[in-house]
Amino acid sequence: MRAIIAAAYKEGNTPGLRFLAALLSRANSAEKCLPSRDLTALTGAYYAVFVARNELPFRVHTVKETADVSLTRFYHPPDAILTDSEEQAADRFEINIVQCGAFVLVHQGREWLLDSGCVFLSRPNDVYRYAHLPNIEADTCLSVNLSQTLSNELGEQLRCLPLVPPITNRLRFLQLQLGSIVRDDIGLRLETVACELVDAVAEASTNKRHLYRPSQLQWYAERIHAARQRMDADPADQHSLWHLSSQVAMSPFLFARVFRELTGLPPHKYLLQLRLARARALLESGMSVTNTCYAAGFNNLSHFIRTFRKHYGFVPSATRSSRSMALGPLAIHSQRQASRRIT
Repeated sequence: MRAIIAAAYKEGNTPGLRFLAALLSRANSAEKCLPSRDLTALTGAYYAVFVARNELPFRVHTVKETADVSLTRFYHPPDAILTDSEEQAADRFEINIVQCGAFVLVHQGREWLLDSGCVFLSRPNDVYRYAHLPNIEADTCLSVNLSQTLSNELGEQLRCLPLVPPITNRLRFLQLQLGSIVRDDIGLRLETVACELVDAVAEASTNKRHLYRPSQLQWYAERIHAARQRMDADPADQHSLWHLSSQVAMSPFLFARVFRELTGLPPHKYLLQLRLARARALLESGMSVTNTCYAAGFNNLSHFIRTFRKHYGFVPSATRSSRSMALGPLAIHSQRQASRRIT
């Protein structure tokens, strides 16, 4: 019954909600009533008690959505009455970022005070308690939601991720990228950032670098983003470390270190990943292996064949006849993992 009420709310069926609420009221007269408290819940959660739609202490707005990833904003209206809550988490995996405000997250006897910039996960079947603090601004969160298919494909890795990872410069950089996605209509970019977030959360506990000041991070982020745009626009060009760093007013050493810290890959491996993806697309279009080699930015055919096979697991000549180009988030994530193994 309560699951039906939750479904009715998600579909915006107000008359249905009233009817179901009456049924629930009658059913409760024959059983012990649940504690009366408003429960905050993310998309897909099931409510322990019924709350009228106009009294819900939160709102959920979908910012962007693709077949595999969606970006939503969770916030509380100014006049909302905030109370402690306990709920079943969303029915799919989510990476949440606190944009502003603060609250306490409780899970299995552990507590975390989360404020602006903190990252926390929502995992299917986990039960969490959210406590709001008096005289503290109500929280607003961005949630990156992975589809059930993608969650299943990455299942083992997702299960190993920490519930509340330590904040790193890379996670803060990706938060800035999400902010720009709100103004960007390219769906693939959202999927790319989602896969980078999974990767960044996984390595967060091993990242011991000091956090940059907000203004310093913004300065670095703008320059690294500009350098990536140059490489993305033309992977076949001869992008030397000196040229890339000079174009963004950084020394080669500083540029290489910050690029690796914020993107998860050193510049040469990031460029190699782009060239291999470009090569595969050209092979899929029917271009010969030799022409593809040079069109994608490689200067040696033997080196290209070895590198392609090490990255994808098959030789370039087999691509056209038996492989199809995969541009989904799982392919993006797999390519990033493979790039780390290529020297």
